[in-house]
Amino acid sequence: MRVRRLLSGLRATFARLGPGTGSLYLLDRAAGGLSRGRARVITYRLFAQPLADSVVMPARLGKNLEIREARPDDPALDLMGRGTTTLQARFNQGARCLVALKGSELAGFFWWVEGPYQEDEVRCVFLPGPPGEAAWDFDVYIHPKYRLSGVFGCLWSAAQEKLMTSGVRYTCSRISAYNTSSLAAHRRLGAQQVGIRVFILFGRFQLTLGDAPPYLHVSRSAARTPRVAVDPLLEANAPDTQPGTGGDR
Repeated sequence: MRVRRLLSGLRATFARLGPGTGSLYLLDRAAGGLSRGRARVITYRLFAQPLADSVVMPARLGKNLEIREARPDDPALDLMGRGTTTLQARFNQGARCLVALKGSELAGFFWWVEGPYQEDEVRCVFLPGPPGEAAWDFDVYIHPKYRLSGVFGCLWSAAQEKLMTSGVRYTCSRISAYNTSSLAAHRRLGAQQVGIRVFILFGRFQLTLGDAPPYLHVSRSAARTPRVAVDPLLEANAPDTQPGTGGDR
């Protein structure tokens, strides 16, 4: 019975993620469990999203919803659960944040930075492109209570408006290759996959593999942090490919 359940779980994983990403996911789970969290296999799909030429936020969707840009002293930041150190590091690198509020309740938020982004899960600096025309968006969150409402649409429209006013034509981002719902949501918005990165971690050791320069990078400290360009106009970007597995979707 246990073997049958195991095989059923493996089939479900590969059906959901594909053979390449499914194998990486299983390696991540096994490595994390055996090392008590010291080892990880983190896989990102890199996306570029062309911004729409016009921004329309239907009034009915934004009813009783307040969307504002959060400054470092905004009390809404305390509701995110991200920690003071993390928030300060984000503002220090020039990040900005929109919050969506229903009364005193935080319904969602959207972070972005217009320039290089220092990733906080692995050692990596992502460089959104084309330079001067692209921003990096990250940590986009909608409270489960509002995920079937118009909150995300209103938040995204407000973010588009601010970005386009700044001359931004594209937003770039990284999504966990294991998060199929988020991947599908980005594709529905018109985002195109432009690359993939695999980070193999053990303690402070980090091995990075990718389908564009740097193809392989080894790091043991912040002094050696890879810098990865994410640009829809770069010929080196290869959409929807998995290193060593062919076209895994």
